Amino acid sequence: MRVTLNVGKSLRLGVGTATAALARHSEVKHSLLREYLIEYFLTLVASPHQDRIQLTVVDGFCGGGCYVGSSGTEVPGSPIVILEALREAQVRVELGQQRRKPIEFDVKLICVDESASAIDYLKRLLQEKGYGGRLAAGGIQLVRGDFLTCSEAIIAEAVKRSPRAGRAIFVLDQYGYDAVPLPTLQNIFCSLAKAEVILTFAVDALINFLSEKNLADFERKTGIDGAITAAELDKLKKSPGWRLHVQSGLYQRLTKGSGAEYFTPFFIRADRGHGDFWLLHLSRHWKARDVMASTHWKYHNHFVHYGAPGFDMLTTGYAARIDESGHAQGAFEFDDVAANANKEAMLVQIPQALDRQKGGVSFERFFHDRVNLTPATREMVAKAVLELAASKEVEILGADGTLRRVRSAIQSDHVLRLSTQKIFSFSSAG
Repeated sequence: MRVTLNVGKSLRLGVGTATAALARHSEVKHSLLREYLIEYFLTLVASPHQDRIQLTVVDGFCGGGCYVGSSGTEVPGSPIVILEALREAQVRVELGQQRRKPIEFDVKLICVDESASAIDYLKRLLQEKGYGGRLAAGGIQLVRGDFLTCSEAIIAEAVKRSPRAGRAIFVLDQYGYDAVPLPTLQNIFCSLAKAEVILTFAVDALINFLSEKNLADFERKTGIDGAITAAELDKLKKSPGWRLHVQSGLYQRLTKGSGAEYFTPFFIRADRGHGDFWLLHLSRHWKARDVMASTHWKYHNHFVHYGAPGFDMLTTGYAARIDESGHAQGAFEFDDVAANANKEAMLVQIPQALDRQKGGVSFERFFHDRVNLTPATREMVAKAVLELAASKEVEILGADGTLRRVRSAIQSDHVLRLSTQKIFSFSSAG
């Protein structure tokens, strides 16, 4: 959630000291962004023979780049977080890989904000932190304007820089829910084959605001239409669990209408204000989604979802089911308890799924068919399969159809099938 920067109240080191407070949940969100970007950059340079990567990063609601954190000390805003992540990735590549020559990180950062004071503040901050040369050379571009208005030109710039790979990351930390309409997301994913979007969406605030009278205006501004009708909204508000039904419709329309193929809809708990909001990661590659899911597990203290563990949690964006009394399922906390519950659920659900696929299915297809429905990473799913194989409930075959005894690493082309051997369980009496 972006906080408007108030600058000029005091000076230190030639730059106006940040006086706007950044809530703890936003600090955690920035930590997640940093961690994800580092891992993203490292995946781009997996080969020691690669000598150059090209990427455009767009910070669509950048702010002034510096805030006062929950501890009372200054903390970096998203533009500085992005640049620091890039710097750390470069250092890790240089230390961890044997290279004949240094790798070139051709990464352009485009920062957009409609506040002139925020852009001016960010420019002075970047210069002070040693980024003046990149500003002058165009490696960092500051744009004063509304992201929606500027988006077509920015997307065109990203396409120009990466016409083949179509590689770009859009960090869209909107304040609210209508600054990034669905057609803009569609334009990003239609134009850039390897685009990713990290989008905040104040879903609780929207539901508090939404009514039969303003539903049409919301649909016009966002392009998210058909999620719910005015008549349904009126009826649902009179029933238990109505918020869950509204969120389900919104989530389905937003993710499926965005143009992305893979997504995560996890919640961030707000310390105060209008309630939880979505942190949506939208992408066109499963590996990007997997890295983001791993990052959520790392920062579990502030991320949560609602619903059953396993392979049917993320079908609605809020809760997969509510009971007969209208109560939602308990919160999924992404902690050790949740990890164990998720594993136990998969140990039951994997054999059930394989029982419906008599001829077997490749591990790659099995995972891809469920990647958007589960909080589990690929590694978590693989470990559950290995445990089932060890207990002879599941068989793993090679691509040639021969039975394999796999104990540590499942390959994408390994075929999974329900065990053809009958397993009998005997219990002693008395």
